[in-house]
Amino acid sequence: MRKIMAICVLTLLTNMALAAPPLNILLTNDDGYLAPGIQALRASLLESGHNVFLIAPATNQSGSGTSITSQGVAYTSHGNQVWSVAGRPADAVRLGIGHILQDNPPDIVLSGINFGQNVGQDVVVSGTIGAAVTAVQLGFPAMAASAEINFDEATTGFPSTLTTFPWAAAVITDLIQDPRTRLQDSFLNLNFPTQKTPKGFKPTKLAASSILSVDFQELEDGLWRAGYQMDPDDEPNSDRPLLAKGYITVTQLGISYEPLDIQTVDLSWIESAAIDPKAGQASPIAP
Repeated sequence: MRKIMAICVLTLLTNMALAAPPLNILLTNDDGYLAPGIQALRASLLESGHNVFLIAPATNQSGSGTSITSQGVAYTSHGNQVWSVAGRPADAVRLGIGHILQDNPPDIVLSGINFGQNVGQDVVVSGTIGAAVTAVQLGFPAMAASAEINFDEATTGFPSTLTTFPWAAAVITDLIQDPRTRLQDSFLNLNFPTQKTPKGFKPTKLAASSILSVDFQELEDGLWRAGYQMDPDDEPNSDRPLLAKGYITVTQLGISYEPLDIQTVDLSWIESAAIDPKAGQASPIAP
């Protein structure tokens, strides 16, 4: 009996030793701290036992890149390690690292999950990508994640994107357990398709196109707004076409936005990572 108990205890201790320790995570985005993507990711990370500090813009800051608020920012604590920042994503990362988490630095900065894909040349205007760039510039590992939107769903609130957030959050939570995803001097940019059964991971390169056109039209309020190029002509093995085909695309970006040769880090293992579209269906944890 004692021998059996000793074996059980030894097995338990071995499993505990092998289990990855929880991470200190600075979680941010550009859609705002109450957006469904960041809330889904926070819920998944907390469920897995990580120490999550949600520090994100108070309002939608899409398209802000790495810009900052030069006159200074205010922030509000909502309890449960949630702060909203009256500024841009880069402000949130800088304030988080330099002030809020000054004595408890993060192991990784996660930016997302963005409401809409960040692929091709559009990464340079993305606040989601800008937050990750800022973190890496400050010397911290980072990862950016976005969920595809289907423009045909614009009038119905993009239901397939909302359905994607929970399982994408579960995938990200699994991925960051592997230290190979926590790079130095560069970061991974993940984009998740809205297809119910993704075809797998696909390490790739940025498409050469942008969906942002220069075809401006005047709106009823007198503002002028550019349209979108819905079918850009891209290389089939670049991220935009692969995402449209149902792959989770993975690009590796440097701190100056230069797309790095994916072979600078061996990402072949990521193609066999587990994907469960039924995972993470729990409701997000409210701030």
